This record gives sequence, C-alpha cells and structure tokens, in this order.
Amino acid sequence: MTSPGSYAAIPADGGPGMRFDGIGTRWVIDTPEDLPLGVEARIMAAVEEFDHEWSRFREDSLVSVVGREGGTVPVGDDGEAMMRLYTRLAAATDGAVNPLIGARLEHLGYDRSYRLTEAPGAPDPIPDWEGRFRGTTALLTLPRGTVLDVGAVGKGRLVDIVTGILRRARIADFTVDAGGDMRHVGDEVLRVALEHPFDPSRAVGVLELGEAGLAASATNRRAWADGLHHVIDARTGEPVRDIVATWAVARSAMLADAASTAAFFLAPQAVLDALDGVYAVVSMGPHGPVRAAGLDTAPTTALRSARLFD
Repeated sequence: MTSPGSYAAIPADGGPGMRFDGIGTRWVIDTPEDLPLGVEARIMAAVEEFDHEWSRFREDSLVSVVGREGGTVPVGDDGEAMMRLYTRLAAATDGAVNPLIGARLEHLGYDRSYRLTEAPGAPDPIPDWEGRFRGTTALLTLPRGTVLDVGAVGKGRLVDIVTGILRRARIADFTVDAGGDMRHVGDEVLRVALEHPFDPSRAVGVLELGEAGLAASATNRRAWADGLHHVIDARTGEPVRDIVATWAVARSAMLADAASTAAFFLAPQAVLDALDGVYAVVSMGPHGPVRAAGLDTAPTTALRSARLFD
C-alpha cells in the first residue's frame, strides 16, 4: 500500500457521493443520490481496517509486526484473495512480481519516512515468493525482517471492498475511483481517457467503460529520482525500464490492478492468457508504440468501445 492517509470524509462539493483521502491517495465516489445514512462511516471503517492490516508504512500494521519478527499468520478473506493472486502473478511473470519487494523499495528510498534517496551499500536479496503462502490453510509465512508490499493488488482489492459496501446499501449506479484504480457499476457508460505518461494534457486513447474494473500504472507517478520508481522486477531488484505505463480492464478492480502490473513484464495478450477475468490490456514503452490486446473482444457489458490514438 501507499503511505497512510487521513480518514476524514471531505464534502463532495455540494453534490452526491463522497470524497476523502485514504491509503495515500484521493478517493472519489460518484453516486446519483446522497449516500444512505451510515454508508460513509462503513466505508471509512473499511479503509482504516485494510490500511491497519496491510500498510507497510505503518509500524502497527499486521504486515509490519509480523515482518519484523518473522512467523506464520492467518490472513483472512482479503489476504487470501490477494495472496492467491500474487501466487498466480509470480508464476506468470517467472517471479518478476513478488510482494516481498518492500525492503528493496525502502532501500531505494521509498520508505515510511520518505527519505527518497537510495541507501548506501548493497541491498539484501529479495526473498523468493514460492512457498510463502499456503492456499489450503490461508497461512502466510514471512521471514524475519521481511517487508511485504501489496501494492500490485491492494488498492484494487480495497476498491472492490468499497464497491461491496455500496451494493449492499442497494446503490445501483456508482463509480469508485481511488487514484486511477476504479470500479464502475450501473447502466450508464463511463468515458475514460488514458493519460499520456509524459504529458497529462494528452491521452493515448479513450475507453467507454461498462460494469468493470479499470486500473492504470505508470512509472512517473511514484518516482523520486532519475530512474527510481515503484515498479520493481523482483528477479533483479531494479526498477523496470522497458514499459512506462499500463492500463487494464477486468471483472474486478483487484484483477485490473494485478493485470496492469503484470503488463510491465508480459505482452498484453500474455496477460490475458495468464489471468482469467481480465478483458483488455494496454501498455506503452518509453518510445512507443502503444500495444493492446482484448479491446475488440472484451464483453460489451464491460467495455462498450475503445479507441487508441496514433
């Protein structure tokens, strides 16, 4: 997860919905009517609980406490869903995607103090992910000194959790957007521009999103020095260089989040082949071109239309 944020809701500028800061990003929930009584409180409680369990930026979080001493812990429903997906990602990318990259990110300067300068000396090797999570018992084993980072799937999982709260409140039409990871529900099509990673005033394409999750990732969004950013190849311990931005559409925000990370290491079609429930993937290299798969074959209920620009 990103850095811990504040958890006070901000009025939605006089309109329906909800705006707040949480897990280090800005949340925008758009609804056609005001949220029913108690829904905002349930959403804020869910964000705080998730952050308290999974943020590597909090000393009191579950992953921080277990990682400091090492040990084996049950991970609950959210953890099981995320760790199972990480296991699939690690297998599909030959180990490039691995949630045990947290210590490496901290060595590079992306730690809870936001040092943002690389530490001296050689970093410790990134532990292998294989065998750390036992799916039959939903138990996670962390070596002493491990820093778990669920950034490849965590924000998307939390978007899905908030989506579930809204659905249980019988809200039929809404969009949950957490800093670019989003979930759209309802009959109305949501038009989304794919922001150019080098020029926020431009787009590389436009999607018309139906009921689906959408995630985007770019190496310039969480970068703090020349060549240093948050997308790490766990096999080498180095930030990726060949891809600068990715986008994915899937049946859930968590799957879209995972697919947008996998696309830094796999071609778009290979991501679709590896992850069931992912409908479309777009990626862009530092000098182009934009590559895509699934834009023409995604279910129309999830993706009504797509256009990429030259």
